[in-house]
Amino acid sequence: MRKLVMAFMILMSALTLSGCGPRHMVAKEPCIDVRGVVPPPGKSALVVGRTTIFGSGVNIENYLDGKYIGTTKGHSFFVSPVEPGMHYVTAEAENFDTVLLKFEPDKTYYLQNEIRMGVLFARTKYDIVDAQHLYNDMDGKCNFYEVDKASTGDDLSEEKFKEIVADYKKEHGESTSNEIIKHQVTSPAESK
Repeated sequence: MRKLVMAFMILMSALTLSGCGPRHMVAKEPCIDVRGVVPPPGKSALVVGRTTIFGSGVNIENYLDGKYIGTTKGHSFFVSPVEPGMHYVTAEAENFDTVLLKFEPDKTYYLQNEIRMGVLFARTKYDIVDAQHLYNDMDGKCNFYEVDKASTGDDLSEEKFKEIVADYKKEHGESTSNEIIKHQVTSPAESK
């Protein structure tokens, strides 16, 4: 048992100290200010970021309706254009976390990949945040990445995506995560 614990600690240390960029991504210089992301006209923009140092070596793959859109590591973010409408955004680590967002034209949406300890690897959870929150959590420091066109990530299988959608609907019904968050932050007095 002691050897297993030691092997796990060595693996976690190696993952945490890994200095390579996220898988399937290329660094863009200079790093843009995350607060100034503007979508292409008539589209939406999705910014997905990781602000933690803990687990910074762990790759978190992200998907839009099952299609690969980017990977995050610690203190990094990427931007993906999105067609307006309802879309499932999924993060993959040891687990899958999914949000359903209603994207409006000419708006930018921000998701933060949270990291938590898992059984063998890190687990992830999305938080819907604003630009200033993401900027503050990164202390103004960042690594900006785009998908590497020579080595793009794989999409989720159709079966896996259907399972993810079914799990989301089982827990939240047809409610979008935007609505769920809005209701959670609205006080009872405001909802009258």
